Amino acid sequence: MEQNSIIVSLGSINIIDATVIEAKQSRKRKGRNGNNTQDPEADYNVKIVADGKRKTTYGYKMHVNTDEDGFVKKMTYTSGNVHDSKEFDKLLGIKSTSTRIK
Repeated sequence: MEQNSIIVSLGSINIIDATVIEAKQSRKRKGRNGNNTQDPEADYNVKIVADGKRKTTYGYKMHVNTDEDGFVKKMTYTSGNVHDSKEFDKLLGIKSTSTRIK
């Protein structure tokens, strides 16, 4: 292969998925001391299930990057309303190079 100037490079497989972690309470309630018991970092997630209906859950999302053997490379946690694609760069270790034009 070296004689024909063919370069072989090995890559890695990244499997990215997200799962919803439901929080216990979604309604604002007052605890024994009068404080709000609702988790301020959790949020609503809407998912369209197989029959076309919407399923709403309240909580967080765990975004995971694994290799082809199922070993976890990186994980992030967000509130439930964050779209899965928003975490791709973090999970793949890509630094943002975008600049804002005024």
